[in-house]
Amino acid sequence: MQRSLVIVSLAAGSAILFGASGRSAPSLTPKEAAEATRLQRHFDAVDGELRSRDVSELNVAQRASRARLISWLREYRQAATFPKNDRFGSATPFFRDATGTLCAMAYLIDRAGRRDIVDKVAATRNNAYIRELAVDPALIAWLDSAGLSVAEAARIQPAYDGPGFPGFPDRTDRVSSDFALAALGLGGASLATSAVNALRPSYLGGALGIIAGGAALVVAASRFDDGPGTERLAVATATTGAISLGAGVYGLLAARSADRDRDDWREGRRKRRSTIVAPDVIVQRGEPRYGVFVKSVF
Repeated sequence: MQRSLVIVSLAAGSAILFGASGRSAPSLTPKEAAEATRLQRHFDAVDGELRSRDVSELNVAQRASRARLISWLREYRQAATFPKNDRFGSATPFFRDATGTLCAMAYLIDRAGRRDIVDKVAATRNNAYIRELAVDPALIAWLDSAGLSVAEAARIQPAYDGPGFPGFPDRTDRVSSDFALAALGLGGASLATSAVNALRPSYLGGALGIIAGGAALVVAASRFDDGPGTERLAVATATTGAISLGAGVYGLLAARSADRDRDDWREGRRKRRSTIVAPDVIVQRGEPRYGVFVKSVF
């Protein structure tokens, strides 16, 4: 029974932890938001230019492909999932960044079914401009079939800001003193209540464990996107919070189980208490003797 309670409690804590870490996509920092806005404005301008071009010289297949690519570019712009420049201090194009996010041109090529072109460029000239890639026969052939010129492809491709530029994500290993103190306090409280609930479970200990664990999870969940150093501390705080929450649930369940056991014991004792009084006859030396038989069970 106790083992089952522990499993249930830890499962509850783990579910809260993964629910917090797996919540909706974290909000962007001001610099990330500024970079995303800059890129979306760029694609808005490109969209207008592509749609306004005279395409009368293109054949039917090229026009259809071009229209499809322009609609995909609009979807790419709306998704706002752009590569990150995490290597260079100046604005630099990234065909595919370290996390696998594709630039606009790589996205269009990949979605059109030419992953081979994307893989080749990413492996050999990942930070090259389209005009520098115009010597690749496969890329030129694809652009022609898509009804795009090299100049238009170069216009689609943006560069991404690096360290020191307004749009570069401000993510460092530094941890704010306020969060560090909060994490230390909540982490300590979570560990203390976890120990209490494991050794001497009670209603009070269970409630305190749930409060401490919940608070630790809420505070940690708000810091998962604040930089590598802060993220590591947030994960540690969330982990202790999840354990505290699980131990708190265990404390409540164990205390309730103990109460039931005590109630059952008392009820059993009450039922066992009885007194029997009955007339009795004892024969001694051939003569009957009359009396009362009394029997008590405690």
